[in-house]
Amino acid sequence: MISMVKQISVFIENKVGHLAAATDILAKNDINILALFVYDSQEYAILRLIVDKPYETVELFRENGKVVRIKDVMVIEPVNEPGMMNKIFHLLAANDINVDYAYPYAKTGAPYMLVLATSDQEKAYDLISHSEYVINQ
Repeated sequence: MISMVKQISVFIENKVGHLAAATDILAKNDINILALFVYDSQEYAILRLIVDKPYETVELFRENGKVVRIKDVMVIEPVNEPGMMNKIFHLLAANDINVDYAYPYAKTGAPYMLVLATSDQEKAYDLISHSEYVINQ
């Protein structure tokens, strides 16, 4: 399985309680977090989220003074065999596509799934979706 989904990126201070405060906004508004990844630096962190209500999430974060971005990322369900992710990464590299970042995504019934952002999302999507490396939809 491969699909494109909306990902939210929120810039938060890298201090105790700021992640909890950011997720409070979602919990209070009945927004479900499907995937979460935090990348930190000394002073700030980037909170990347996939949620069930992406556009509402963007507005809520903006209303709360957060810098927020929305973009398309791929969610893939690789064939569950050793070396499959390696094959996907080699497929992308052989086609001059960089993997900007990746993180896990949970879905009921799927052994594992991966969120993938690349330097050329359309080309990567086309290559991966036509490969034998993902579960057929």
